[in-house]
Amino acid sequence: MPEPLLIACLFATLLVPNTFSRETSYKHRAALDADGKYDVKWRFDGATISFEVAVATRGYVGFGFSPSGAMARSDLVIGGVSGGRPYLQDYFADASRMVHRDPQQSYRLEYAWENDTHTVLGFSRDLLTCDPNDKDITESTVRVIWAYHSEDVGPLGPMYHGVNRGRKSVRLLNPAKGTAVPDGTRFFDLRNSQVPVPSKDTTYWCQLFRFPEVQKKHHVIRIEPLIQKGHENLVHHILLYQCDRDLDEDDLGTGHECYHQNMPDSFQTCETVVFAWAIGGEGFTYPPHAGLSIGTSIDPFFVLMEIHYDNPALHQGRFLKNMTIFTFECHCTQECLQESLDHEMPSGIRVFAVLLHAHLAGRAIRTRHFRGQKELRPLAHDSEFDFNFQEFLALSEERLLLPGDHLITECKYNTKSRKQMTWGGLSTRDEMCLSYLLYYPRINLARCESLPEIKGQLKFIGVKEIQMPVRSWPFVIKSPKRYNNLSFTEAMDKFRWSKKRGEAFNEVVLQLKMNVRCSKRGQEEWSVMGEMQKTHFVLCSVAVFHNDNHFTFTLI
Repeated sequence: MPEPLLIACLFATLLVPNTFSRETSYKHRAALDADGKYDVKWRFDGATISFEVAVATRGYVGFGFSPSGAMARSDLVIGGVSGGRPYLQDYFADASRMVHRDPQQSYRLEYAWENDTHTVLGFSRDLLTCDPNDKDITESTVRVIWAYHSEDVGPLGPMYHGVNRGRKSVRLLNPAKGTAVPDGTRFFDLRNSQVPVPSKDTTYWCQLFRFPEVQKKHHVIRIEPLIQKGHENLVHHILLYQCDRDLDEDDLGTGHECYHQNMPDSFQTCETVVFAWAIGGEGFTYPPHAGLSIGTSIDPFFVLMEIHYDNPALHQGRFLKNMTIFTFECHCTQECLQESLDHEMPSGIRVFAVLLHAHLAGRAIRTRHFRGQKELRPLAHDSEFDFNFQEFLALSEERLLLPGDHLITECKYNTKSRKQMTWGGLSTRDEMCLSYLLYYPRINLARCESLPEIKGQLKFIGVKEIQMPVRSWPFVIKSPKRYNNLSFTEAMDKFRWSKKRGEAFNEVVLQLKMNVRCSKRGQEEWSVMGEMQKTHFVLCSVAVFHNDNHFTFTLI
């Protein structure tokens, strides 16, 4: 059996050992604050979920669920122990953040006690309560809010908690797997060196590394990011790319701004994503029967680590005016999966984890799965997408992808507060619509992409003629006169958008033909590419797979 090897450092766990619990059957646990003063454990069974909170106070404890992470319209439960008597009541907050006692008491107190330092509450509720003041608990992201006070609830209700409050996004019904690794597992780091983060909105920083040389095949079994303390809000995502084995080794350790005309030529060979992490996520543990292979001739040896640094305060967003919900589709077509899987693995591949990725306007994402004319269950979905909480979702059941299947990554955006177009791009004020799939066995398919036909988009705003073929980019518009000599993006910005026109444009885009790519590892392509009619049952990707910030990997 291969000797265990770990390719990165492990996070120090912030959870506080809880010695107060009478229950030992809680399967999941999280520290809701950075100081270890508010600890929650939970379990779910059928239609019921049970919680235990242990909080460093002898006053009241507040716990709840919010649609946005703020107090407004939140579902709350407040309890404690006063004079030796336990109490627990169901509350809700209205749109003005005023707290009211809920006429329908949906939370059930199981136990409660306190000692000299802590209050412990055990309570339960139904996942779906049929109470309009409650928040349904589903497999999507849940924004947990918490608070506590040194005093118990009095006759006039709970006193204001002050700074003793916070929020944390979690998946209650599909939490991340444990962090345990086998004894004797070794690790190494991929660490950036002294990156000066420029005072601009968006910076993509790239650096080349070499994996350790091993004499036989090993597997990564866990990967974790380590973000320099104080920089947590600057690091938006980290990507790790596989590079050509014959690149110039003089570039190893070289750091440079990504996607820059002066970046080293070796960076251009790094095309295949082998892992991804995004803001709010923690580490990922592979299932026992799968891992990231290293040590063979086709495995990653030279890798490029890309870190997206985000300085949002320095940039104003560009959103489509008055568009509350805008839906976008990204396709991995049946033709792409037919050709690649027929050639590589006719019996299919098994997907075991999915990372859904969008930027600030993202509100919901799902990866839809079609076989023939039948839509199967989504590979993954999150109807409560949180930009600040993005991590791999381990599937409860592995999903089989067969030749001829079709995947659609569908993203819904809220652009209500923006005044101009939102473009697909690298900044967090731009948008993306991505699904990263982890699967086995490995095939030579790195990326599927689709882009809605440009001519159809131009036709919607009244463009009649351009000065060069539309397939050339950038091109300049010739007529009508109001768009003369403008680029595609300039013309789109000049068009007089309204909510009604935005909705109509959304419908047009969803019906347009699409330009697709079906990419192998490296810089090769499958034959499926170019303009295709959309299959009925638009820049996007479905992929397999970045200061002193780095990845932590566990390998066997």
